[in-house]
Amino acid sequence: MAFLSTSQSAGVVAPIPPLAAAERAPLVTLAQTGALPDSDLVLRFFPVYDFQRQGVAALFCTPMCDRVGAEAIYGHRAFRDFSVEEWTAIDCAMLSHAVDFADLLARNGIVVAVGASVSFATLSDPRGRVAYREALRGSHAREQTYLVVKLEDIPAATAGKRIGEIASCLKGLAPRVWVHLPGSHVPLGGHDALSAAGLVLSMPAKLPLHGMQTEARWLAKQATQHAALACMDHVDTAAELDTTRAAGVRFVAGHALHRPALASAAPLDEIRASLYGEVAGSR
Repeated sequence: MAFLSTSQSAGVVAPIPPLAAAERAPLVTLAQTGALPDSDLVLRFFPVYDFQRQGVAALFCTPMCDRVGAEAIYGHRAFRDFSVEEWTAIDCAMLSHAVDFADLLARNGIVVAVGASVSFATLSDPRGRVAYREALRGSHAREQTYLVVKLEDIPAATAGKRIGEIASCLKGLAPRVWVHLPGSHVPLGGHDALSAAGLVLSMPAKLPLHGMQTEARWLAKQATQHAALACMDHVDTAAELDTTRAAGVRFVAGHALHRPALASAAPLDEIRASLYGEVAGSR
């Protein structure tokens, strides 16, 4: 897979990194089980498909709020019931959870990259930045060749230069960093160093065909200019899937893959089925 180094080895044990402020029991439980007690917040792994290699290349750990009778909320928007100060601790728990899951996969001969997302707010805050960098060190993230850290929840008005400054604080501590851009309106000059190995963009819902093409082509162009891989998220229809592939975007995630998000406790057979099943319209 494009994410992986041939030096990846199984059996890497990832310790729980230090959580921001106090190591409170609920956050330790979140890191260990992927569920925050007394809340609707859970961690799930979403498949990322590689058009070039015709297979799932990665599973990205993403927070999810799933309340009965309400539409599911994904990403850091699921933190709506938490203060910004609590995000750092949750981001550190998410990193630990992803590292432990990747170790489980490696020990069972399942070769796939694993992603952990971190909020722009966490890394913009000096204390949050220090805590997350310590979590990366504590989990020996740099040595985990399967690991991808994705910077997300970037405010819409953030300039490319600022995005690059925040992403650069992960350099030397994570094997590769991806950046989830807030939209195709972001001014990204070719001179802006985003410090990213991959760029992610979410496909806006219910666009006409030319709108889908505009979004996908913009992402492909920006990835080329910044020597990064391109990944389109929220690809939920067959038309969006076909348009993204035609634009030359290599990676894709979304409901159009017809692959469920996975809990870390999912049976290995379920994980393998999600990874190795064929995607309709992928060829």
